[in-house]
Amino acid sequence: MTAPAVTEKPESSISVLVAVLRLRQISAVPIVEPDGRLVGIVSTTDILRAPAGARARDIMSTAVITAPVDAPLDVAARRLVAGRVHRIVAMDGDRVAGVLSARDILAAVKGRKLDEPVSRAMSFPVETIDVGAPIEEAVTRLARANVHGLVVVDGNAAVGLFTQVEALAARKLAPSLLAGPVEDVMSYETICLDASTPIHRAAAYAVAMNVRRILVVEHRRLVGIVSGVDLVDVLARAPVA
Repeated sequence: MTAPAVTEKPESSISVLVAVLRLRQISAVPIVEPDGRLVGIVSTTDILRAPAGARARDIMSTAVITAPVDAPLDVAARRLVAGRVHRIVAMDGDRVAGVLSARDILAAVKGRKLDEPVSRAMSFPVETIDVGAPIEEAVTRLARANVHGLVVVDGNAAVGLFTQVEALAARKLAPSLLAGPVEDVMSYETICLDASTPIHRAAAYAVAMNVRRILVVEHRRLVGIVSGVDLVDVLARAPVA
């Protein structure tokens, strides 16, 4: 886990929350009262959907998925997968001790051999957006869709990602710039793997390249997407090599 955890207060403004997430390169922050009591968590999804002037207390999720700091890793992994979240909060009694992400778990279990193809773990169909679509359209679609990122395509080829990180950065753009193509702000940091790639190898690539999702292709055509949670789901149950 990452410890100590970065936390914020219920009164924190949206601008403060955005600054913390971008500075620390994280996608969620636990919200704690001055006495240290955990009361919620704010993710990038919550921020993107937040009304103007909102505070952390107004948008936080109060049903926080947690695990004791001394819980076995496989128990924590099952809770993360069951909740379909990218991180859980590790607790030492009633205090936040750290945050355990899907990436942290993958780093610990990537050595478990699972030769099943990555296509077994992928989600499909994939939410895509054309490389020439306006940035404003990408922000709107991402906020409405129940996904953490859109795959940017040029014809049938995947060329990048427009994730919540890019969407948060776009909030600071002038209205005239929001009419520009999503290509101008998309992330090029993607991994494309053939559908036949073994799952354990896909997990090793994800950890080595520090990415949260992998694009799955067949004959260069996009057929699915695999998140860190998807990989944790199968690898945490695989035998140790």
